[in-house]
Amino acid sequence: MARIELTDQKHLSDSIAKVYSALSSENRALKKQLEDYHSQYNTLEKRVKRLERNIKSLESELEDLDECVDSETVIDLIHKIVPSLIGKKGLKSAMHKGFSYSVESSEESDSVKTIVIRENEAIPHKQ
Repeated sequence: MARIELTDQKHLSDSIAKVYSALSSENRALKKQLEDYHSQYNTLEKRVKRLERNIKSLESELEDLDECVDSETVIDLIHKIVPSLIGKKGLKSAMHKGFSYSVESSEESDSVKTIVIRENEAIPHKQ
């Protein structure tokens, strides 16, 4: 009976050693994965901070530009430029064929303008 107990203890010891080895391996793999994630996190955190600084800088530049821009002048320039963008001949032809363009303000923002090209509806003449 003593031999059976000794064999059982040896088998139990071997089993414990195998489990310990497997758990140690898993622990090392998880530690490595955690280190990798931590490194990625630090890299992303630095990128986010840099992007936040860039956003603040761009917002500041935009505020400066907004102070320098006269919206009426911009609208006048748009009215002058649109015909050349569409093509002078094409626009004149379009105007004669019943097309027109206009600049409309958005209700949400005075700074956003939309250029609309429309086909004029034919109005029947009364006889």
